[in-house]
Amino acid sequence: MTHVATPPDTPAVAPPTGGSARTPYRVRAPRALAALVLANAVSLSGNVVMTVAIPWLVLTTSGSAALAGAVTFAGAAGATVGGLAAGRVVDLLGAVRAGAVSDLISALAVVPVPVLLAFDALEVRHLVLLVVLGTVADAAGAAARHSLVPAAADAGRFPRERANAMFTSAEHAGYLLGAPLAGVLIATVGVGGALLVTVAAFGFAALVLARLHERPAPREAAAPAVPAGLRETAAFIRRDPALRALFLFPTVAVLLVGPLAPLLLPVLAREAFGDPVVLGLMIASYGVGGLLGAALFGTLGARVPRRRLYVGVFVVLPTTFAVIALLPLLPVTLAMLLALGAAAGSLVPLQATIRQERSPAHLLPRVVGLSTASIPVAAPIGVLGAGLLIDSLGLHRTLLLMTAGAALIGVAAFASRGVRLFDARPDAACTEPAPAP
Repeated sequence: MTHVATPPDTPAVAPPTGGSARTPYRVRAPRALAALVLANAVSLSGNVVMTVAIPWLVLTTSGSAALAGAVTFAGAAGATVGGLAAGRVVDLLGAVRAGAVSDLISALAVVPVPVLLAFDALEVRHLVLLVVLGTVADAAGAAARHSLVPAAADAGRFPRERANAMFTSAEHAGYLLGAPLAGVLIATVGVGGALLVTVAAFGFAALVLARLHERPAPREAAAPAVPAGLRETAAFIRRDPALRALFLFPTVAVLLVGPLAPLLLPVLAREAFGDPVVLGLMIASYGVGGLLGAALFGTLGARVPRRRLYVGVFVVLPTTFAVIALLPLLPVTLAMLLALGAAAGSLVPLQATIRQERSPAHLLPRVVGLSTASIPVAAPIGVLGAGLLIDSLGLHRTLLLMTAGAALIGVAAFASRGVRLFDARPDAACTEPAPAP
């Protein structure tokens, strides 16, 4: 690991790295958050390139949508395992090393694919194995990077709302850059070349994270060594109504939002507009909205009542589905997707901020991993369900049915005791502040 020198007046920050005295790190304040944002954006860009390239590879070599679906589900299963294992990995390595090592493993998992492809020796079973390995590492690394945000924000004296918004903006930038980059790379250098770019992205992200300097903290600044496995983490989430809400509502919502880009928008572009260019415009509108929402949350998030914002997101969701179903006009559709993207873009940093406030630092990687482990599984289930509904009912009725489902989620969020607690500051005992300089 490359060490960054620390000036004498830089505060020691104890990030959520399992509570041991050896894992807190010290960095120059401006560099910590910048490094996390950069590493996250580059890693996600590489991940998106791979997400586009792998299904394309399976479809073009086998012609089987079923095999492409099997590889996708294998990746979802790997991401779930990685999320569940994230806390243990961070306990063993520390959050900084866990993030860097995870990106390295992700890179090594991709390397054999272009090599085997070049020798015409790649088989689906190889691809499934490597995808599972890569997604396990990627999910664990994502949880580790998320768990470092509060410490980096505190070191730079950034409000956590703004820090989480910057972190989320990097994710949206990764999606916006990665998808078109994947298309250009596949068209110019082939799938193998595109995947080598993914390897380089993961390697670069690992190097950026490795520059965060880990240093043993003073004994009195260390978090209490409280053993916590999945059972203890699940019990901790279950006891806190707000954390329960942050597990339940995102999982249910992704069943509706997950099918949007891979299924609903392509069908809409074909049936309502008959132009594939429109599909790109719609996805871009959603992505730009995500960046806008994250930026607005970073600016205003500390002053906006959180419950109102959270419930408002679940008002935008059914409104979007209903308007697109009833008024399938391109300007209206683009405006609604921009609004939905903005709502989703503000939701992610809001949820991250609340988890950070309500979780002890040593438990945060486990809370993040367990709270998000269901999402990689829920998303493909939502795509499958939406596909079955479209085949049997048509796009228009499916959108209206999803409108009703989203409205029910909004009512439940409004009535939720856990959501009402979003505006309450947690007890001091729930947090582990960074030690004073």
